[in-house]
Amino acid sequence: MQERLEELPPLSPGHRGENAGFHSRFQSDREAPLELVVDLGQPYPVDRIAVFPARGMFRGATIEGYGFPERFVMELSTDATFTEPVISYDSREISLPPRPDYPVQFKLEEPVDARFVRLRVLEHRTRKDGRFLSAFGELMVLAEGRNVARYAPVEARSLTVLPDWNRDHLVDGLTDLGLPVDPEPSPTNGFLSKPQDEPVAEKWVQIELPRSVAVEEVALIPAQPVDAPDQFGHGFPRRFRLLTSDDPDFTAAQVLADYREMAFPNPGDNPVVFTARGASARFVRLEVTELGHISGGKYSITLAEMQVFENGNNVAIGAKVTYSDVFSRPGFEDVWRPEYLVDGFSSQNRLIGLEDWLDGLDERREVETRIADLEGRIETRIHHTLGWVLGGAVLVVLTSVGVIGMLLLRRKRALAQQQEALRARIARDLHDDLGSRLGGMRLLSESLLGAKELPTELRGDLDLLHRSSGEATDAMRDIVWLLDTRERSLEKLRQQMKRLVPSIVGSTSWEFHIDEAPDAEVNFEFRRQVVLAFRESLNNAARHSKSDRIECRVGGDSEQFSFEVRDWGQGFDEASVKRGLGINNLRKRAEALGGKIEIASTPGEGTVVTFSAPHRNSKKDRLRATNGSR
Repeated sequence: MQERLEELPPLSPGHRGENAGFHSRFQSDREAPLELVVDLGQPYPVDRIAVFPARGMFRGATIEGYGFPERFVMELSTDATFTEPVISYDSREISLPPRPDYPVQFKLEEPVDARFVRLRVLEHRTRKDGRFLSAFGELMVLAEGRNVARYAPVEARSLTVLPDWNRDHLVDGLTDLGLPVDPEPSPTNGFLSKPQDEPVAEKWVQIELPRSVAVEEVALIPAQPVDAPDQFGHGFPRRFRLLTSDDPDFTAAQVLADYREMAFPNPGDNPVVFTARGASARFVRLEVTELGHISGGKYSITLAEMQVFENGNNVAIGAKVTYSDVFSRPGFEDVWRPEYLVDGFSSQNRLIGLEDWLDGLDERREVETRIADLEGRIETRIHHTLGWVLGGAVLVVLTSVGVIGMLLLRRKRALAQQQEALRARIARDLHDDLGSRLGGMRLLSESLLGAKELPTELRGDLDLLHRSSGEATDAMRDIVWLLDTRERSLEKLRQQMKRLVPSIVGSTSWEFHIDEAPDAEVNFEFRRQVVLAFRESLNNAARHSKSDRIECRVGGDSEQFSFEVRDWGQGFDEASVKRGLGINNLRKRAEALGGKIEIASTPGEGTVVTFSAPHRNSKKDRLRATNGSR
């Protein structure tokens, strides 16, 4: 069964982009009535409904299956009054699977013609603060392999907190599970136009199909490059329109989408699908007026795949791709090419159909449930066996338990030693191999920048390479230090913080003071959060304060560790930046360790950032810090 899991669609968390889903208003009691009605626009032969739980935040923690109701009923009807509804699901008769990370699917034995879908909540979820609510990440209604509920009108009394929660997000096509893919890895990234410094530009890319087809849908798959796996929606266009036509001049084109006046939100790791309603076309063109951001302040058209569906099949595989311009550079052509726009792969995995994906997720849930059941039965059998043996031969069992305990302890110690050795080896390999390569790149780029005959058009790229390799070297050194098992003491942490200062503040004058404080051993997570928080504070002072000097002070006592970063720069109004990303990051890092962050700033007089956290936590504190970091 474990081998079978490796063949099924991965349950890797995707990224919704800017939306979270549907959130009801807070209800008066657990059984308060709530209805959600989706109008599909016309009758469809519905054969499957999938309801995706939402991933929500509450009190700083991410909750899988946030607000998913305890009991509900799903009904289909051809009329809005639901005089003769067809019940496709009733949780009073069928128990929900206890897996908040999987969609709940209802497969009909025979397709049912329906235009309206109604979800009636019978029992809401009770949040930890005692409030009653229901929340959903997405509702998909499948007919002949298509999600016919995408962008359909929704009637419901909802809580609107933009950009996260909105009634229309129930059917925006975005889920927390990302793209419909299987485990086969992608050898390519996709299509990339020439990067430029400004986002506003008129560019286009189009595909020419082998023949005219009755287009049902066109899907744009965002890029998530294999060399930048955390950049969801990488370079996805902000303003664009999507056209189909039977002639190459697009004189009689059909406009499937027009977002030239309103910017399109980042879709994250989700397909962006537009309906064509069977229009005949041979050419599909994406015209962009505002490019998406890629990295290093550059903008481009970036897509992993463009799909064109006829009768539920993607007919764009291997189609001819033309464009206004394209990025081409040795070393990148293996992963970025125009033909990779229609190769059937996202930037990470092979793309599959929506039905195959949902079937695969359903099978994965069943297999994982069976594995958990078997593990539970094995555990039960072990307990029964031990009980029988204890009843018949207490002395033998006690001796055996003693031996087993000793073996487990030895194995635990051996595993701990192996982990320590593995960390040390990784640190050495990073330092010796990657460090030498980055150092070579930096020296080579520095040498070339000093050449008088260097062409002007290459100087900018070399300068970027020189700065990037230096930043990468600093980041690599931080990682090596964190992995080094010998660097566990507070004293080593203070010295590492002092070593970080020159590379961040540059030419700015700085002072670093270490107050007398007792030494202690701290774990990996404590060192990581403190170093990252210190970097963030120091970087803010160096880049934004415009101060001619910066002072750092590290202190603490037998229970608490603290640092302070002070500048004498322009300062700021604290009330105007309390929701800033940098300050939020600092606060989250402090809270992850059970500590706090204090920021005092006055315009024109400078800023003081004080970070403090306990380095000797009780068991309860350590558990809270671990949960917060997760």
